[in-house]
Amino acid sequence: MLFGSTVLDIADERSDIDMSLVFETIPAQAELLAACARAGGSPWTWRNASPDGDASFAVGFDLDGIEVQIAYTDRRIVAADLDTVLVAHDPTTLNHKIAEGLLKAEALLDAERLQQWRSRVAQFPPALGDAMMRHHLGQPTPWKWFSYLLHRDSALWCREMQVDACYRLLGTLAGLNGQYFTVFQFKRMHRFAGQLPRAPVNLADRVETLLAAPLPDAFAMLYALEGEVLALVAEHAPQIDLTAVQERRRRWAASAAVA
Repeated sequence: MLFGSTVLDIADERSDIDMSLVFETIPAQAELLAACARAGGSPWTWRNASPDGDASFAVGFDLDGIEVQIAYTDRRIVAADLDTVLVAHDPTTLNHKIAEGLLKAEALLDAERLQQWRSRVAQFPPALGDAMMRHHLGQPTPWKWFSYLLHRDSALWCREMQVDACYRLLGTLAGLNGQYFTVFQFKRMHRFAGQLPRAPVNLADRVETLLAAPLPDAFAMLYALEGEVLALVAEHAPQIDLTAVQERRRRWAASAAVA
C-alpha cells in the first residue's frame, strides 16, 4: 500500500514515499534487504521496531535521492492494531494513524483486502469518539501554573504546556467529529482542521497565533479557544461531563480577575 503525500497529490521536493507491505508471514530481514536492493535502493539507513513489541518494523532507504519508508507487517498484526481502535476504543494508541492512513491508502496489490480494511475504519465508532473526548478533557489544562510561571523565567515550560493543551483541544474535536487522531508526527494542521465541521472558526490559524503570542496574551487566547471547544462539546455531546474542566476554568478566571 502507498500512503501519504504521494497518494494525496501534495508531494513536494521535501516529501518521502510512505509504503506498507502486509504479508501472511513477514519474510526474513535478509530477503527484505535484497528486495530493496533489487529495486535500486540503498542499504537501510534506519530500522525501527514496533512500539507494541510485535514482529512488525519500519525501515528507510534512499532511492534516486528520495527517501523511501516501508512498514513491514502481517495481516494478523493489522487486524489486532485495528481492534485497539475500533473494538477497545483506545484514545491514545498510535494505531489511530494506521486507521487514518487506510482511509487514504492506494493499493499496489490485493485491492480487495485494502477495501475490507477501509470499510472497517470508515465506520468510526461513537464510543471511540466519547473515549477520545473524555481522555483529552480529563487531562487538565494547568491554568494555575500558567499564572505562577509567568514570573519564574520559564518560557519553555509555558510553551510546552500550551502545545500540550492545543493537542488536547484537537484530540477533543477529533472525537467530537469522528476523526482519528494521534499527536505522533502530527502535521498538516490546517488540512486536518478543515475536515472538522464542528470546530471554532479559524482553528488552525488561532493555534498558530497563540503559540507565537507573548505569554500573557497566549494564555488568554488559549482560554478563549478552550471555551469555544467546550461549548461545542456541550451542544453536540451532552453525554460528556464537563463539570471538572469548567470548575478549573472558573477558578482560574476568578484568580485572574483578582490579580
